[in-house]
Amino acid sequence: MAYLLSKEDFLKISEFVYRKSGIFLEQEKHFEKLAKFIDSRSRALGFDSFRKYFFKLRFEDKNGDELQELMNAITVNETYFFREKEQFEVLVNTILPELHKTLPASRPIRILSSPCSTGEEPYSIILHIVEEGKVVEQRDIEVVGIDIDSTVIQKAKIAKYNDRSVHAIPKNILSKWFDKKNLGYELGKDLQGSVDFQVVNVFDKSQMRKLGKFDVIFSRNMLIYFDDASRKEVAMTFYDMLNPGGYVLLGHAEYMSRIVSVFRARKIENTLIYQK
Repeated sequence: MAYLLSKEDFLKISEFVYRKSGIFLEQEKHFEKLAKFIDSRSRALGFDSFRKYFFKLRFEDKNGDELQELMNAITVNETYFFREKEQFEVLVNTILPELHKTLPASRPIRILSSPCSTGEEPYSIILHIVEEGKVVEQRDIEVVGIDIDSTVIQKAKIAKYNDRSVHAIPKNILSKWFDKKNLGYELGKDLQGSVDFQVVNVFDKSQMRKLGKFDVIFSRNMLIYFDDASRKEVAMTFYDMLNPGGYVLLGHAEYMSRIVSVFRARKIENTLIYQK
């Protein structure tokens, strides 16, 4: 099939995507998906060439809507509730009690989920916090979820999930906090609104600064999509956003010590966490 996107043009747009988002697109893995998206968007916009589409993207997209369409198309959102649940257990059994002891009593504990996708990770954080019950009864805890993909943020706010998304939630917790619907499950009203969801690009430093400081950052399985320079930039952004003594939790295949040396690694049971 002939696409508007050529192999040479792929290099141009992949470089553009890298500069905007830090995401490194490999031609072998991403060409067809990107080519189909550009064909679809060009038809919708009335363009008959890649050059016209790329011109709009670079010079006429003043409000960023077209860039958002592109980001939504290329990002991967594969997740489910209680994924790598040992990290949530370390959060409620070790990290939150430590923070509760050391922070001023009037200050909330702030947790960031980046990227949050359709909400399974930040809502898993909330579920573990309310089920553990002790710290949240004595101190405010704020959870913020961010993602570059505006589509998944809207889904996260709606908080409706299929059977696959909730398959790892213990049945007693599922029935307690979710309402069964015809086509899946909906987060119960008591927990809806418990996460502040926002569309944010981790490479946009002004957007990141506006989020404020955090005590815990979950960033699982995002850095694997970046090259070394982008990983380092994001890691240092997280470092700057953490309060002193704050923590970062990465995916099991990601190691902060291979990216930057400013964090102190701690192993709790079989879980590695990184502390500022």
